[in-house]
Amino acid sequence: MRTERVLSEVKKPLSLLLAFAGALGGVGCDVGGTLTAEERAELQQMALKPLPPSPSNAFADNPAAAELGQQFFYDKRFSGPLVEGSDPANGGLGPAGTPGTIACVTCHDPAKGGADQRNGPTSLAAAWTGRNTPTVINAAHSNWMFWDGRKDTLWSQALGPVESSKEHNTTRMQIVHLIYDKYRQPYEAIFGPMPPLSDTTRFPTEGRPGMSSFEAMGEQDRIAVNRVFSNFGKSIEAYERRLVDKSSAFDRFLQGNETAMSAEAIRGAKLFIGKAGCTECHSGPMLADGGFHNHGVPQRGAKVPSIDEGRYRGIPDVVGDEFNANGQYSDAKMDRLNGLKQLQTDLGSFKTPTLRNVSKTSPYMHTGAFATLWDVMAWYNEAAGADGFVGTREAASLVPLKLGKEDLNDVVEFMKALEGDPLPAALTSAPVLPQ
Repeated sequence: MRTERVLSEVKKPLSLLLAFAGALGGVGCDVGGTLTAEERAELQQMALKPLPPSPSNAFADNPAAAELGQQFFYDKRFSGPLVEGSDPANGGLGPAGTPGTIACVTCHDPAKGGADQRNGPTSLAAAWTGRNTPTVINAAHSNWMFWDGRKDTLWSQALGPVESSKEHNTTRMQIVHLIYDKYRQPYEAIFGPMPPLSDTTRFPTEGRPGMSSFEAMGEQDRIAVNRVFSNFGKSIEAYERRLVDKSSAFDRFLQGNETAMSAEAIRGAKLFIGKAGCTECHSGPMLADGGFHNHGVPQRGAKVPSIDEGRYRGIPDVVGDEFNANGQYSDAKMDRLNGLKQLQTDLGSFKTPTLRNVSKTSPYMHTGAFATLWDVMAWYNEAAGADGFVGTREAASLVPLKLGKEDLNDVVEFMKALEGDPLPAALTSAPVLPQ
C-alpha cells in the first residue's frame, strides 16, 4: 500500500508535465531530449493552418469550377507553337513550330512536387525561361505569385504564362475561343452566358493587348473577353486550392506522435529555429515569411539572365496589372497594393519559397543553382555568393553559419520531414478532356 501511494504521488506531477507538453504541441519526452518547451512552442507556430479564403475569386471553392480548372490545367490545346525546339529526351517538347504541346502541368506536375524537374535549372516550355519554376502545391497559401511577386492572386497568376512567348505562347482570344468551342456548357453552368464568340468579325480568333486584332475590338467586347479570360484563371485557382498539404511527419510530430520524426530531424528542427537562423525568412505554417529578400544568389547559368531585378521589377508590374485584386475583374477589392512603391532594397530581391515539400522540388533558388538541399545548406553555411547579383545583399545572410557536417545533415533531415502526404490520385492525374 505504501509503495502504491508513493507511485500515485509521483504520477500526479508527471501527468501535469505531460499535459503541459501536450498543450505545446507534443506529448511525452523528446527523442534524445533535444527540444525545450520553448522550442516546441516556437515550432508549433509552424503547424498547418486551414486554407485562407480567396475574396477576389467568388468561385475559389466551387467544386464545379475546380473540376473545370483541372481540365484547363491539363489541356495542351491552350498553347501555341514552340519557339525553341528540343529533343523530348532532355525534357524538350518537340521541334520548333509545333503547337499544342504545353499545359500548366508541363512545368507544374502535382504528381512530382508541383514543380519542373524535367530538364535543367530553369524551365523549358515554348522557350527557355530565366528562372526556376516554383511549386504549385500550397501556392494557395501565398499572397504574392512568381519569384518577383508580379501577380497578387492565384487566379491572376494563371493568366500570365498562357500569353508569355516563353511559356504557353498563345493569346487570350485563342483561350476564350477554345473555351467556347470545347467547354461552353460547363463554363456557362458556372459563370453564366459567354459572349457570341462565333461572330469572328467582332471576336477575332487571335489577339491580346498590343495586337491590332485585339485593339480594334469594341471596348465592351474586350471587357467581355477579359471576363471569360479571368474566369479561366479563377477555375484554375479553384483546382489549385485543392493541391494543399493535409499532413507531414513534422505535423504529426507536433500533434504528439514522438516517433513521426527521426532523432536527426528533431535535432535539425532545433537548429532550424536556433543556430542556423532559418526562421529569419522561413517562418509560419508554410515556413515562408511572405516577404522578398536578396541573399546574393549569383545570376549564373546557361539560360539565366545576367541581370534580374526581381521584386523591383515585379512591383510596377503588379500595380499596373489589369487583373490585379484591385481591378474590375476582381470579385472583392483588396488593399495590399495601396501605396506599394519600388524601393532600392527591392532590387534583386526574390520571394521566400515555402519549405513544405521542399525535398520534392529541386533544383533550388530562383536560378535553380543548387541541385540538392545539401548544396543549399552548404552555400548558406559559408555565406557564399559575394558577386554576380544586383542590389544590396542583406547583411544577415553574410554571416557564415559555421555548422558542422552532422548539423547540416540534421537540418536537411528536418526539411525532408516537411514532405506532405501524397495528394489523392484523382487530383494528380489527367482528367477526361472534351474532344
